[in-house]
Amino acid sequence: MGFYHELPQLHHEAQLAFELSSPDRMGFNDFGGNEYQCALQVLAKSLDAADDLSPLTAQIMRANIIDVLQSRLCSQFYFHQNPSCINVEIRRPIFIIGMPRSGTTALHRLLAADNCNQGLEYWLGVSPQPRPNKKEWPGMIEFQQCDEKLTYMQQAAPSLKEIHDMAANQVDECRLLLMQSFMNVTFQSAAWVGDYEQWLLKADFTEAYSRYKMNLQLISGGDERRWVLKDPSHLWAPDALLTTFPDACIVQMHRDPCELIPSVANLVYTTRRMVEPGIDKHRVGRRELAQWSSLLDNLETFRRNHSATRVYDVSMQQLQHNPATVVKNIYRHFSLDSGRASLDDDVEKMVAGIQHEDRHAIRSHRYTAEEFGLTNEQIERAFNTH
Repeated sequence: MGFYHELPQLHHEAQLAFELSSPDRMGFNDFGGNEYQCALQVLAKSLDAADDLSPLTAQIMRANIIDVLQSRLCSQFYFHQNPSCINVEIRRPIFIIGMPRSGTTALHRLLAADNCNQGLEYWLGVSPQPRPNKKEWPGMIEFQQCDEKLTYMQQAAPSLKEIHDMAANQVDECRLLLMQSFMNVTFQSAAWVGDYEQWLLKADFTEAYSRYKMNLQLISGGDERRWVLKDPSHLWAPDALLTTFPDACIVQMHRDPCELIPSVANLVYTTRRMVEPGIDKHRVGRRELAQWSSLLDNLETFRRNHSATRVYDVSMQQLQHNPATVVKNIYRHFSLDSGRASLDDDVEKMVAGIQHEDRHAIRSHRYTAEEFGLTNEQIERAFNTH
């Protein structure tokens, strides 16, 4: 039996897993409408059509689908308990967009270190609910389960921690919320699902972003601080993002594609080889180059059509060499915290704290295009033609 025909069973297993975490969840089976059904069905059919899906990859994808369905149940459970959350205003959120491996994570964690901002902690992206007091997190089963899963991943692929460090209590990509609608690059990075990949390029993300916003409203729990969010997945639908958040402050990160593409390919390769030891590095390289170079069309069209939207551009080199100036320039560009007397001191503390905790943004480049069957000339040509 294939993925598509097993969808009712996957929903049932997600409900059972959700019920196990707390007695007051017994019988709760509200997955939150059907906005996700089309995408999930396309993904399931694409998995069924894949002729090179290994048994272990199939097992992982099945578990991923159950996890996302369980995440939807978690949101709905807390929506029912907190119906007024939809009245929470999200004012002038900062969205960091751009290609993966372009410094988006470093800037995200730097801005999230500002006490005037809030970010999406990994475990809350997996199990959305009003953000509890941080002291309570270690004793919560959702936090513990998330922490255990990330620990297992890092043990299975030790190099993954250096490439993209993840922790349950640390801010991370908001793809975790977009995944609830089964419209996210994460799925096509985990398996060869060409039909789904092509469908996603033309999909309407309007309802996906509507649910994404509701989850942010839920998680904030009335916290009115400015959201700082980041995810390369926003490149698929920047128009839907701006429609949902018309006052968004958008920061675009930039990096030399000849460095970026091998780095992206290495991240995907490192992740997938945990379940596909024989995965073809050259195939990974070709796919990542084709995907990310083509997405420039989306971004360029968006910027032309929304020229009045103030997008601030930052290069990875600028962030590495003078992070404090980058932060202050972002705030000035969008007229954020203009009356904040302590801004200079606050930014210096943010930078000092992040540099002490995380050197991710300044690690040396150690991947070559040739490792992934590419040349710099190919990469430059692909990006110059889009």
